[in-house]
Amino acid sequence: MSRLLMAAPSRLSRELRYTRFNKFVIFNRQFAAKSTCKGAQEKKPPPKPGYFPSGGTHAIFDDLPKPQGDFMKEWKAKNSRHNMALLSGIAAFVGTLFLCITSEDFRLYYDIPDYPYTEDEMEEFAREEERREEEKEEREQRRQDRLDAKELKVRRRKAKEAMSREVELMQKDLDEGDLDESEMAELIQLTQDREEFEAFEREEMKRLAEQEKEREKIKKEKEKARQEQQKQREKERKEREKASG
Repeated sequence: MSRLLMAAPSRLSRELRYTRFNKFVIFNRQFAAKSTCKGAQEKKPPPKPGYFPSGGTHAIFDDLPKPQGDFMKEWKAKNSRHNMALLSGIAAFVGTLFLCITSEDFRLYYDIPDYPYTEDEMEEFAREEERREEEKEEREQRRQDRLDAKELKVRRRKAKEAMSREVELMQKDLDEGDLDESEMAELIQLTQDREEFEAFEREEMKRLAEQEKEREKIKKEKEKARQEQQKQREKERKEREKASG
């Protein structure tokens, strides 16, 4: 406690000296600023290295940049320049678009012109289209043949199962000769189903044979038409070569 009491006067004296020194520095800066304001009309010399325009080594508010002139006047002048640039760009765009639309060479891609294919290329495209159509027809025929074959296979399997039951009932009738009414009705129904399947199978085989013949006939006609068309194309090509030569 005694140490604090003894150190208090020395601390107070140091603080007083520091505050007096700060007041002296601030007064010198203010005096330097006032002196420079008096000669504002004259050109100010640049500050020394390490010093600010106010003359001190530390910046104060007087060292900050100060706005000069009329703000609204500058702002309106700048906006007028920007608006003129904007309006000129819009006018140039509208004028260019109008000239392009009125021109016959500028169509805005509203239609696609035909590519200038040669006659040989058109013939090649036609042959490719015919080949695709033939492949499509063949795929459809194979699909229909698979469906028909599947249906015939299912019906043959059912007929085979029914035939085994029919043979069993017929054997029982021959051996015992005492079939009841339900077994007799079942035997009659199985016999009718077998006869219907045999008729269906004959008709189906006949239809498949006729279908195969019809396909062969159509294939020969198409081949004949293709050969005639090929001959016609060769004739037209020779005529074009003769005319161009």
